[in-house]
Order: sequence, then C-alpha cells, then structure tokens
Amino acid sequence: MLRRSAYWLGAACAGACIALGGGYGVAAAATDSSHGAGSASQPAAHGSAGAAEGTDASANRATKRATDPPSSKHREPRVKLNEVLSRHRRSGPSTSATDRAPTDPRRHSAAAARAGKMASVQSSTASATNPRTPGPVAAAVSDVLSALGGSARPKSAADFPPLTQLADTTAQATAAPTAGSSVTGVKTGHATLTIPVGSNGYTTRADWYFPTQASGSVSATGVIWLQHGFLNRKSFVSALAATLAQQTNSIVVAPNVSSFPLRCAGCWLNGAPTQQAVATMFLGDRLALNTSATAAGYLGELPQDFVLSGQSAGGGFATAVGGYYAADPTNSGSLRGVVMFDGFAFGGVVPNALQSLNDPHIPVYQVAAPPQLWNMFGATTNELVAARPDEFVGATLAGGSHADALLGSGPLIDLFVQLVTKFSPPGNTAAVYTLATGWINDLYQGLGPTDGTGIYGYPDQFIVLGDASAVVLGPPPVVDLTKYLDTWYEVGSVKQFFSIGLVNTKAVYTLNPDGSIRVENSGNYFFNNGPESTIVGSALPVDDTDNKLNVTFFGPASAKPPGNYWIVDLDPDYQWAIVSDRTGRTGFLLSRTPTVSDDFYAELLDRASVKGVKGRITPTRQPAAGPTTVSV
Repeated sequence: MLRRSAYWLGAACAGACIALGGGYGVAAAATDSSHGAGSASQPAAHGSAGAAEGTDASANRATKRATDPPSSKHREPRVKLNEVLSRHRRSGPSTSATDRAPTDPRRHSAAAARAGKMASVQSSTASATNPRTPGPVAAAVSDVLSALGGSARPKSAADFPPLTQLADTTAQATAAPTAGSSVTGVKTGHATLTIPVGSNGYTTRADWYFPTQASGSVSATGVIWLQHGFLNRKSFVSALAATLAQQTNSIVVAPNVSSFPLRCAGCWLNGAPTQQAVATMFLGDRLALNTSATAAGYLGELPQDFVLSGQSAGGGFATAVGGYYAADPTNSGSLRGVVMFDGFAFGGVVPNALQSLNDPHIPVYQVAAPPQLWNMFGATTNELVAARPDEFVGATLAGGSHADALLGSGPLIDLFVQLVTKFSPPGNTAAVYTLATGWINDLYQGLGPTDGTGIYGYPDQFIVLGDASAVVLGPPPVVDLTKYLDTWYEVGSVKQFFSIGLVNTKAVYTLNPDGSIRVENSGNYFFNNGPESTIVGSALPVDDTDNKLNVTFFGPASAKPPGNYWIVDLDPDYQWAIVSDRTGRTGFLLSRTPTVSDDFYAELLDRASVKGVKGRITPTRQPAAGPTTVSV
C-alpha cells in the first residue's frame, strides 16, 4: 500500500511536465489528425513458391513453441554482442547491433502477410525519422480533449464477440537478423480507432506505422499493438514504434488511451473493461482495426499474426489483453507473444493473465529497468519471474531508466521523461531495440530461447550489448549457508561512516554452537598494517531460502523478517556475492579472492545495479594482497 501511494504521489507530481512533453513526437505521429484520406492501389501479389513456403511456416507456428533451457550449475560466460554479430554474419561484413544483416525471405509468411500500398495521408505521410513539432500546450489540450470524447460514433459493444472472463540454451546467444531487412522505410498514418467499451464505445486517435518496400508497397509479417504508459500519449512511443515497424516488418498501431476513467468507468489504461474490449478487436474479422488502418492510408487486410506490447503501465495493459484473448475459446491462435518495456500493473493483473497464457503457452518477455518507483520497484518483473521461474522471460538493463525505451521520440519528450524518471545510460535504448526486435522476429516464427536467433540466456546470465549490459531475469538465489561460510573479501561497497578509510576489509562467517552464524568483520584504517578494526556479531536467516539474514552486533541474533543482509546475487560456485538490504542503499561486492580484474569489477557493479543497489559503490583497497595481483 505504501509503495502504491508513493507511485500515485509521484505520478501526480510528474503529470504536468509529462503532458507538456507529449507534444513533441516523431514525424507525423505527433499530429492528431482524425482520419487519413486518399486512394491506395490494390494489394500486391506474392509468388506461388513464396506463398507455399509461408503457408508451411504458418502451420509450424501453430504447433511449435519454445522449450525451457536446461538448468546448469555453472554460470555461463558473458554474451558479447560484437562477437555474436560477427559469428552470425560470416557471409557478410560485420555491422553494429542496430545495422542488421538481410534476412531470409522465408520470414515473410504469405498466410500472415497481406501486401498493400500506401495511400497519401491527409497529414502528409512522412518518413518516421523526420520530426515535426506541434506546440506542447496544444498537444496537452488535445490529449485532454481526446480523453473526454471523440468525434466519431462508435459501434456498440454488443456488435462484438463476447469474451470469457479470465479465470540447454547455448551461452553464445545470437542476435536476430531482422525480418524487416527488405523494408526501406516506415510511413505513418493517423486515424480514429474505436474500442468497443462502455455504452457508446471509446473512440480515440491512433498512429499507424507501415513498413514499406522499395516499391512503396507494404508486405508486413504481422501487427504490433504498442501501448503507451500512464500519463503518456502515443507520441511518447513514436521512435519505438518506428523501430519495431522497420526491424520486424510489422504494422504497428499506437493508440491514445486515457490514464483516468473520464469517459466511462472502465475507459482507461488500467480498466479491465478496456483491456477486455481490446482483446475482442483481434477476434473475428477485426473490423475496427481494419477500418482504422484503411482510414490511415492502408488498403488490404491486416496480417493475422500479432504481438501485444507496451511501455510501463502499457506493458501491463498488453499482458492483460493477451490473457483475455487467450481465454476466449473463439480466438484463432494468432497471438504470437507479449513484449513489455519495463511494464507493470497493479492488483495481480499480470499473474492472472499469465494463467490464461500458459495453455497453450504464449511467451511473455520483459525488457526491465532495475527496481525503481516508476516500475513499482520491480513488482511486475518479480511476478513474471515467479510465474515462469524455469524459462526465459527477459532481461534487466544495468543502470537502466524507466524511460529507456522512449528515447528518440523528440527532444522535449527525451528531456522530460528522463527528468521525471532517471537519465538513461548510453546504449540502453539501442539495447532495448536489439533485444525486443530479436524476440519479436522469433515470435513470428514460433521460435524461442533454444532455437531462435534473438538474444536469450540462462537465468542471471550477464550479457554485454555494446555500450550497455544486461542480466537475464531469474529468481533470487537459494543459498546453502554451509557453502556460504568462511572468508569473504570486500572488493567494493557503499561506504558507511564507520568504513571510510578502511582497507583490507574482510568478513569471516562460522557456525556458533547454538546454530546461529558468527560474523567477524575486520580491516585496517588507511593503509596496510594500519590501525586494526574488528567487530563480532551474529546472524540468523529469516526465511527458507536463506538469502535474507538479520545481522546484529549488539544482543542476540533475530530471525524476524525482513532482515538487513540480503544476498541479492550469488555465484553458483560461491566465488562471489552481492549483498544489500531491502532499501538498496547499502551494497557490498564480496569475493573469495582479495582482488578481482577490472572487467569483472565492472560486471559486479552492473549486477548490483540490476539487483536494486542504489547507493554509490566505490572500490575497497586490499593492499595486503600484494602488488602482483590485478587490482580494482
């Protein structure tokens, strides 16, 4: 309850600047034209060989699901993106993570793709990389008006089908060649979109992103619904939408959905009726979606395969929609997967949806930021890991911001979202694109961690992604305290008042006769053989995982939760550990050896960030180790 209150307080404080930032989008996506207009040519035909091949691929997708990677005692080596790309592109020149190699044309399923040509759009359809800058005040007013009502009279909810209520990977993961390698550009269109919720429906504005071939035609593999987050609008995800369209050959629709129930009780981002209604839009003839796409300048039927995605609360929205869709017995099985961009939701929404997404199994992936206010301190990420503990469900970007996926949508948006959340480290946005597009390309083919070409890994595996790095999502470590005993050297820590100036810091853990753990911390002040500091205490675990303990240096040990010594990351061979507490304001990098290499120290720092350590960690000198070892 306290965390939820803190979230709403922060959201209220941030609302004004978020709304003002929303007016600066990418290309025509920032303009809220009511309709696209103009004529379009007839859909282009595919060759017969390609059609047959695409039909086979569609049949395979219906039955082929990714299997869980085998467990392994030993931690796999780090995955380096430059090595991955070099291995993958033996037949061509090496390129960067964002410059993808051409893909096999078999990725384009004739059964899923519908060819079409773009019509001219009323709001001057443009390349998705050319910015336009409507005024921020006008954009904010437009957003409020959009939340309050729409101009078109929607269809009644009764006209839509009813929904049933929800009830060994290799260490050298490869980067996916993009399905959009034949895509030469992305054009945007704008139209109203009617969501069948409430007595009169909910009519809103939507931006459409169409991947175009050199001929100007559109031959998309699938459709991506991309939902913005709380207090955001569609222009906030414009750069992400254009990238997904380009690199996955997908038609992307990004609608505005109100952050508050202004038009009807369920007509908002966190409203179950709206989430359920969006699921109905992917049933049957998909009239509402096809009508909106046509109005935005596209002729031809939309592809059947689709992926649901969203950032922040939009990620929880997308997962909920997927759950409702999967629970409906009339669905066609066209949902390929869900991809969240630091997504979250309240009230167990994601766990409930996952129950429906388990049979048949639909992959749900998360590109997460470390625990912070804006993702409810990683609550939904933890729910996802707990629900699917033995399979790949995504990765957390080291030092990441809740806004990692949003950058590039315009200078004002970039500035405001980072001021409100946290500044995104260099390379993190590119890493988001690399991970998400690789997964989506695999999802269209029914591939996953064991047979796909996207970047995956074992739980808790460290991955290098150019300038960024990530750790594969996994459950907290289960600790064998008998293996954890003995000597640990501190190679880095968040310095406390009593530890300033300490060197040669180490901790020795042994068993006491009463079953508690004896803790002896020691070190020298300022230099080797300097004044010695030693303190002795005791510790007891507070739960069955033994990864949380209470350490006390005054009085008897206590097993009362939540504990003040949390082992948040641990080497399977017990050669290193990262320790913090429930606040993340303390942090200790521990090693069985007095010193570690510079590269491994940097990895430990990144791991500490991913595991929620917020305090500034600095190296702890170990001069007693001698000059021959590699120091931090």
